[in-house]
Amino acid sequence: MTIERERRQRLYRLGALVLKRRDLGEADRLLTIFTSDRGKLTILAKGVRKPASRKAGHIEPFTYVDLLVAKGRNLDVLTQAETIDPHRQLREDLWRSTWAYYVAELADVFTQDADPNQPLFDLLRETFDRLDQGPEPGAGGKVL
Repeated sequence: MTIERERRQRLYRLGALVLKRRDLGEADRLLTIFTSDRGKLTILAKGVRKPASRKAGHIEPFTYVDLLVAKGRNLDVLTQAETIDPHRQLREDLWRSTWAYYVAELADVFTQDADPNQPLFDLLRETFDRLDQGPEPGAGGKVL
């Protein structure tokens, strides 16, 4: 087997929603993401808390991202991240943030790791989109 082929088998690309993040050590973060074909995963983002990190802005909660991930021994490691849909209103508006955190927490608690669930992924994307673009939750307009 060639070296290039081995390298390709170690890397894989994902379209994912970032559900939550936790600090690890001085510069790293653990991300809980939800994907359509792999389900819920926890990956390691090394060095993203450093001021010079290029990946930090792409892995905010509720963001829909395209990730390049390397298989690791215990945890897979994030190598590249590109924002597809930032869902900016969900982070800037307190009410929208509250609802988005609630939805993300429900998805996290009621799913198992590495259990693919395309309908749930689609529902999460649609919910985040509606919360981000629709009328303010609790303002008399229906969001969901």
